[in-house]
Amino acid sequence: MAIKLYDLAGAEDDRRFSPYCWRAKMALKHKGLDFETVPWRFTEKEAIAPYKSTTVPVLVDGSNSVYDSWAIALYLDEVYPSRPRLFGGTESRTLSDFFNQWTVK
Repeated sequence: MAIKLYDLAGAEDDRRFSPYCWRAKMALKHKGLDFETVPWRFTEKEAIAPYKSTTVPVLVDGSNSVYDSWAIALYLDEVYPSRPRLFGGTESRTLSDFFNQWTVK
C-alpha cells in the first residue's frame, strides 16, 4: 500500500499553504519515498477522523497513521532507517528536538 499524506488545500487542489505539511513532504522527499498527496480542507474533518486527528498533516503508511510533522519525521527515520537519515545521530536528534520544542510550543 502506498504512503498517503493528507495535506491542507485551498479552494483549488493545487493551493497548498501549510508549512507543517511542507515539512512532512520535505521529509518524505529527503527519504526518497513514494507517496500520494491527498488534498484536505478544514471542512473535511471526517476524512481524517479515523486517524484520530483533526488537523493535518496526517501520514498513512499501511496500517500505521501518524499526525504532526515532527512525529511524522521521527516515524520515517524509525521505520525507514536504510533511507537517508533526517537526523544525523543521537546528538543532532537531541538538538533538533530542542529546536522544535523551542519554536513550535
